Amino acid sequence: MKKIQICFVFVLVFFLSWQTALAKNGVPAEEWFEKGIRYEKQNVYGEAIRMYTKAIELNEQYAEAYFRRGKVYFYQHPSDCMESIKDYTKVIEIDPENGDAYYERGLLYAYKINNELAKADMETATGLGHKKAQKWLNPDMKEEEKKEETRYVHLGNYLASKGEPVVYFDFNSDNIKTSYYALLDEIGMILKKILPEVNIILAGYADEIGTEKYNLDLSMRRSKAVSKYLSEKHGIPSKRIILKAYGESGPVASNESEEGRAQNRRVEMLGVKGS
Repeated sequence: MKKIQICFVFVLVFFLSWQTALAKNGVPAEEWFEKGIRYEKQNVYGEAIRMYTKAIELNEQYAEAYFRRGKVYFYQHPSDCMESIKDYTKVIEIDPENGDAYYERGLLYAYKINNELAKADMETATGLGHKKAQKWLNPDMKEEEKKEETRYVHLGNYLASKGEPVVYFDFNSDNIKTSYYALLDEIGMILKKILPEVNIILAGYADEIGTEKYNLDLSMRRSKAVSKYLSEKHGIPSKRIILKAYGESGPVASNESEEGRAQNRRVEMLGVKGS
């Protein structure tokens, strides 16, 4: 009887271990990943990030999920690329010969104007046969053309303070606080005099208080408020302004506290070429 019980326990442990391995490496993680792809194609970035994160939780070695999440993190939070850099770094840890990860991380380092790290990543990607990285490193390529490879422009690098180009709002409000006029005036000057060929993305967000539909509308009204300021006070034409609204889907802090919610009520500003 004891032998039968021991055998039963052994079989049960084996079965549970097999199920765990399947959950980590089999269909479930793939299904979350595929859901992430579908959300990403629909530009529902918050849900895409959540799906990719689920896939990673089931399989911590899922390099492709880290890679896709890295891309979407940047779409979701254009003023901050550190989370994306972390994900690309994880891809490289898992797959040291992933030229795409080196290339994408290199572009983000260039975006942050860390040219030394950008060059190192591009050299590694080139050694792995990455054609775009090879082009980026081409000594015959003009500096303007090289910069064009990095499509997004971190406006914070052009601010005197080197701070983040973000405007925060009061609860349930789309009124720009006077404390942000100086920031927007500097952004307007940068767009007119320093980056006349660069457009600007205004990405609006809200906290979680209220319905999803209301918060989506509120986040768009916040983007429009910033757009109106730049247009009326600095003459930035509407064709250079791209409005985005993400509602409550892109929190950068916990919505469980007022401090966190205050950080989520915002408009992030990002320069972009060729849009």
